[in-house]
Amino acid sequence: MSQLDDLKKIKGLEKISPELETIAKLTDKEVVTGEQSIQRDDLTEAEKNLISLIALEDSSKDVSFTSSAFTLKEGRHIQKGDSKKILIHEDLAKKNNLKVGEKISLNPGQVEGDSGQRLDYEIVGIFSGQKQEKFTGLSSDFSENTVYTDYESSRTLLGNKEDQVTTARFYLENPKDMDSIIQEVEKLSLENQGFQVEKENKAFEQIKDSVSTFQTFLQIFLYGIMIAGVGALVLVLSLWLRERVYEVGILLALGKGKIAIFSQFCLEVILVSLAAILPAFVAGNAITSYLLQTVLAGGDQAALQDTLAKATNLSTSILSFGESYVFLLVISCLSVALCFIFLFRKSPKEILSSIS
Repeated sequence: MSQLDDLKKIKGLEKISPELETIAKLTDKEVVTGEQSIQRDDLTEAEKNLISLIALEDSSKDVSFTSSAFTLKEGRHIQKGDSKKILIHEDLAKKNNLKVGEKISLNPGQVEGDSGQRLDYEIVGIFSGQKQEKFTGLSSDFSENTVYTDYESSRTLLGNKEDQVTTARFYLENPKDMDSIIQEVEKLSLENQGFQVEKENKAFEQIKDSVSTFQTFLQIFLYGIMIAGVGALVLVLSLWLRERVYEVGILLALGKGKIAIFSQFCLEVILVSLAAILPAFVAGNAITSYLLQTVLAGGDQAALQDTLAKATNLSTSILSFGESYVFLLVISCLSVALCFIFLFRKSPKEILSSIS
C-alpha cells in the first residue's frame, strides 16, 4: 500500500506491522461448535466450517496476547520471515487431534471469483484462552476458531495482487513522541481515504507508573550500593596506606617527589584492579541476567529473551563495564589522594617520628 510507504518516512517510527483480519474455511478438519446468541438457519455451504484468520508478522505483539486474553501453550509465535505457518487454539487442536509440526489446510473464505487458492500451513504453536466475542451466527465468531498466520502467505491464500491490510500497527522508538507522531500521521489525511488513526497505548499507560516507581527504587538502590562501595573502598585503601606510612616517610627522606610517590601508589591500585577485571565482567553479566529473569519472569517470554539479548549483548556489556571500571579507578585514585593530603602535610621527620 502506498500509504504505508508514506508513513515509513516519518521519523520516530521503529516498525510498521501490517495486519489482515478475514475469514477462511477449513477443508479437511472441523471447527469448534457451540451455542450462540444468534442462530441462523440460512447458512450456505460456503458459510459453514469457517474460521477467523488474522495474518500478521509477529503474533506475540497482538493485543490478544499482550493483554493475556490468549496465552501460548506450545510451540512458538508467528515471526517475521515465516511462510505458511499457523497458530491454532488448543480446543481446535484437540477436536482434530492436531499437534505442533502437523499440517492444516485452508481455503479462502471471502474472495472474488476463483482468485484465491488452497494452502497447507504448518502448525508452529498452540494457544489457549478466550477473547471478547461478537456473534453473527458464523462459526468464525468463536475464540476457539481463531487462527494466526504469517502475513506473506495470506496474499497467496486470498489471491490478492496487492498487499491488503485491515490494521497497521506502528511501534515507536520512544512512547513520549506519540502525540507528535500522530500529528505527523494526521497531516497525511488518511481519514479521507477511509482509515482511522487510534492510539493503542493503554497497556503502556497502565504500567508506566509502576515502571517509574520501580526505576526510582532501582536508582536509589544503585546509589546506595555505590556509596557503600565507595566507603568500603576508601576504608580499605586507608588501612592499606596506613601500613605503608613508614615507607612513604623513607621515600620522602631520600628525596623522592610527592607526585612520584602518589603515582606509584595509584599504579599499584590499577595493577591490582586489572587482575579482577575478567572475574568481575563474568560475574556482572551473570548477575544482570539473573535479575532480569527474576523481574520479567511473569511477562512474555519472547519479550524476555529480547530484553536479555539486548542487556547481555557483548558490545553493550563491554561499554557499560568500561564506564564502571573508569569510575572505579577515579574513586580509587581520589581515595589515595585524600589519604595523602593529610600525610604530605607532614615532613619526613614528623612522619617517621610519629611511627616510633
